[in-house]
Amino acid sequence: MIRAGVAAFLSVFLLLFEGFIVIKLKGYTGIYFGDIHLLVSVLAMNFFFAFSILTHIKIWIENKGIEETEAGMK
Repeated sequence: MIRAGVAAFLSVFLLLFEGFIVIKLKGYTGIYFGDIHLLVSVLAMNFFFAFSILTHIKIWIENKGIEETEAGMK
């Protein structure tokens, strides 16, 4: 549940960060997404991107803890 909340926050942050990069590179004053469907699709892609990275980090931390406990038992 925490991963989903953090991923939702990161998806909004990524949307703002990506928009800032486009504004600076293209010299625009703002970004028009066209309609709500485009905005939702960008947020969904960012959400799943952030969620997958957080899942991999969680699995890596869990495996790191297992390896440390196995090394301590030997």
